[in-house]
Amino acid sequence: MKDFYKEIDTALKSYEDFKPYHERNIDWICHRIDWCWKWKKISKNQMEELATRTTKILDENAGTLS
Repeated sequence: MKDFYKEIDTALKSYEDFKPYHERNIDWICHRIDWCWKWKKISKNQMEELATRTTKILDENAGTLS
C-alpha cells in the first residue's frame, strides 16, 4: 500500500533541507495534502502537521517558489 504521508514528507524535506532541485513543486505538495485529506489517505494530525510545514515554507520563501 502506498504511504501518502511519506510521499509528501519527502517532498517537503527537499525544501526544508534547501536542496537545489525539487522533485515536486510546492503547488503539487499543497494539492496532494488536500487530496489525501479529502480521500482520508492521511490522518487529521498528519494533515495538520504537513500543512503547518508547508505554510512555514511558503512564508519563508514568499515570491520565490514556483
